Amino acid sequence: MYVSILSLKLCASYEPTMKLTYTYLLYSLMILSISLFAVNAIAIAVEAKDKSGSDPNIKLVNVPYSAVAKLPQVPAEKTVKYGIDPQQYFYYWPAQVDDNPALEDDKRAPVIMIHGGCWLSAFDITHSIAQANGLAHAGHAVYSIEYRRSGETGGGWPITFNDVMLGITSIIESLPESTTTVNLIGHSAGGHLALLAAGDIQRHLALLGRSDLTLNIVGLAAIVDIKQYALGQNSCQAATTDFMAGMPDEKISDYYLANPLKLALTDQALTQVTLLQGDVDTIVPISQARHPNAHTIIEPGAGHFDWIHPQSSAFQTLLGVLQ
Repeated sequence: MYVSILSLKLCASYEPTMKLTYTYLLYSLMILSISLFAVNAIAIAVEAKDKSGSDPNIKLVNVPYSAVAKLPQVPAEKTVKYGIDPQQYFYYWPAQVDDNPALEDDKRAPVIMIHGGCWLSAFDITHSIAQANGLAHAGHAVYSIEYRRSGETGGGWPITFNDVMLGITSIIESLPESTTTVNLIGHSAGGHLALLAAGDIQRHLALLGRSDLTLNIVGLAAIVDIKQYALGQNSCQAATTDFMAGMPDEKISDYYLANPLKLALTDQALTQVTLLQGDVDTIVPISQARHPNAHTIIEPGAGHFDWIHPQSSAFQTLLGVLQ
């Protein structure tokens, strides 16, 4: 009886302590659960960020140049010279139809592409290889033109444009006779050169005996009004005077001839002229995306380099306007 009473007293005395311990344990478990959830959430966020350059299901926006530079590059299958200068060549990638069975019954037109880089020698064809890879993977045979640029490679106006025109005609000469349509695209300064080429393409096709060929022209953040662009303050705009060897008021006739905005892009060979422009581009302003003979598409959230990153939303828009 004494033992029973003692036990009851002991239990009664420990009851508050047990309740306190139980409450503390519940609180500790709750804190631990919250901590684990937070760590897991951070890990997921970091993992998604790290994989954004390789997961094809992630569509990027406002892509920095550093993201493009980190992309893997598949070397061209062929390098073809179109002139005697070391910079006068183009790369060729065949359409990767075998990698994408869905493309077998839907043959895509080849793409002739002109890379950008403010017309400067410092920026060569290398930075556009991932873009070419993405186009080839989408089912297009790709021809990417290198050319002399202002600076050490000996380019500038009109040498650079003459190189590009010679490269385009050399590629067209090499195309199978069964080819009826070609996509001609250019990014930034390359877009400027592509639009200039489009303005004179009908004459060249006649000289090549390919008047039957039609071209789909696409400018990607293209410099359409070079005269206005030269008056800007960013580093690429400042490089315009190196390319043109002077300011617009000093080289009036040259700026007129080098200005796509002054060209009538109405040749019968041109099936469509499209200007694709991101609304957060800080290198080529949105005001450049205008031409009376072109259809303009503004890509929300896209910066300057989205067009050359195959995993961006803008790249999907580009694929949608190609033939």
